[in-house]
Amino acid sequence: MNQWTLYHLLMGIIGLSVGFVGFSEILLQGISLGTSLMAVGALAILAQAGYALFIKESSELTEWQSIEIAAISAILCSVGALLHIFV
Repeated sequence: MNQWTLYHLLMGIIGLSVGFVGFSEILLQGISLGTSLMAVGALAILAQAGYALFIKESSELTEWQSIEIAAISAILCSVGALLHIFV
């Protein structure tokens, strides 16, 4: 397994774990800003990783697009987690 495939599989696992926390909190306690941001960030990570693994060609999804999506998703998940903890 090459590093590119492993990276996207691991990003998918991260998206699943964050998404599981976000969606389980939404189901148990209702919708809040923090859990919603976590869920949206996790969906973005899963979508990006799934798309990258599906096309299997790094030329269609450039490295910069991959980094942008991962950065925005990480920011959403982090802000959501902080809001969930402190609010």
